[in-house]
Amino acid sequence: MRSLQNHVDMRSLTLMHSSCVYRLFCKRTAATLARSQRRGITAAQRTALFIGQVWPERTSSAAGVRTSDLVAALQSWDWQVAFLSSSAPNKHTELLQQQGCRTYECTPNREAQFASILQELQPALCVFDRFYSEEAYSFRVHDIAPEALRVLDMQDMHCLRKARQAATQSGASILEAMTVPPAATDPELQRELASIHRSDLTLVCSPLELSLLQSRYCIPSNKLCNAPFFTEAHSDPQHESRRTHFMTIGNWKHPPNRDGVQWLCQSLWPAIRRQLPHAELHIYGAHMSGAAQQHHKPAAGVYVKGFAASLDIMQQYRVCLAPLRYGAGLKGKIIDSWAHGLPVCTTPIGAEGMFPATSQTPEGFPDTQTYRSPGSFLQLWFEAAAHQQLQGQYETWGGLWTSDNADAFVQDAVRMYRAEEDWHTWQQRGFELLRKLYNKEARLRIVKDALDAVLVEKEGRRKSDYVGQMLWLQQLRATEYFSRWIELKEHHASKIGSA
Repeated sequence: MRSLQNHVDMRSLTLMHSSCVYRLFCKRTAATLARSQRRGITAAQRTALFIGQVWPERTSSAAGVRTSDLVAALQSWDWQVAFLSSSAPNKHTELLQQQGCRTYECTPNREAQFASILQELQPALCVFDRFYSEEAYSFRVHDIAPEALRVLDMQDMHCLRKARQAATQSGASILEAMTVPPAATDPELQRELASIHRSDLTLVCSPLELSLLQSRYCIPSNKLCNAPFFTEAHSDPQHESRRTHFMTIGNWKHPPNRDGVQWLCQSLWPAIRRQLPHAELHIYGAHMSGAAQQHHKPAAGVYVKGFAASLDIMQQYRVCLAPLRYGAGLKGKIIDSWAHGLPVCTTPIGAEGMFPATSQTPEGFPDTQTYRSPGSFLQLWFEAAAHQQLQGQYETWGGLWTSDNADAFVQDAVRMYRAEEDWHTWQQRGFELLRKLYNKEARLRIVKDALDAVLVEKEGRRKSDYVGQMLWLQQLRATEYFSRWIELKEHHASKIGSA
């Protein structure tokens, strides 16, 4: 027992010593950075550091495209951009380097290495790709480079997606899953909200989620910026008469995509095929594992194509199917489809946040500022959807999106495939929504203005951000000390191994 107590005491002393040494190191490094800035090192004032667990995969995921666009935008605004990841360098790292970015590989639990990188770059801006990157690295940025602006890029609201996933896997319908907001006791929600509060600014992809964060979770509006996808005008797509077959696409690592393909192949496609016996379904996606090949059944008209080297392949298809039963954020596959003149058949989950009225909901639908009671909001939302369907007005979207069960989805898919005049209406509406909701120049200008405002007002905002500053108290920084414990454990193990 005494031996165990001694072991615990020694570990506590080691942790205390490590923490004290780290604090001293941070103070010295921060002082060095401050002296450098006072000497007028202008390059340091325009350096942005992106931090993510993976390198942005522009050719593999919509999130990778969006991150790459943000990197390019900052470069166009005269920022020097670097990217740090805990993943091993790969072809995507090389693409960043070709884009003019400095790249660094650094795991979260290597404080000396990370501090050296911060001292080299002296960033004025750090962008964390998703909340778990903020958890792993932000405390070091806070201590070593306290003047750097800390920006969280959510991509999607992870806790919302996971709550809906759990509901779906428990047997909930699409509509029921949409009415399941994360509770205050949800650890995933707690972590994500804490990350938002700790950051100076959070980029939110979905306008509906931005409204949810403001109205239900009480995040101050000046800490949030709507930053969806950024699209440019595309050339005229292939003529409708030369388009055939259905297609679906999605990164296979993303659980909602895998679930959607399974639902499509098992429950939806057989019924579609019975009504359209000559139609085929082509499945595309990055990182498609061996398990995906089980869906390859040419006799049933299903072909697993795998990775799409170019999205121009979309121009040969008549309808994109996006049978999502759960998820969050904006759906890149829908934006890509519209950009290539391809109408989309999806569910309310797929279409969420992609409407012109207030950039969130269809015209005539309740404003999402009323999203304090998700159940009542969604009830009104879908009553309005049903009304639009009866009035024939729901074609104002770039496809059909109101199907919330298998039978309705099959009916919509078959209707879209057979349509002629309506097909052109959906195609043109997709182009209009791209121009209105995701115009690259206009949307990036909003991001730039938000960054510029926070850079100017940073000191004042931090002094009045009581919740954010409270979360930097040592008593509430469990992730930091857990990281330190891992580092000490790994260091101790390496010393034993070398003995």
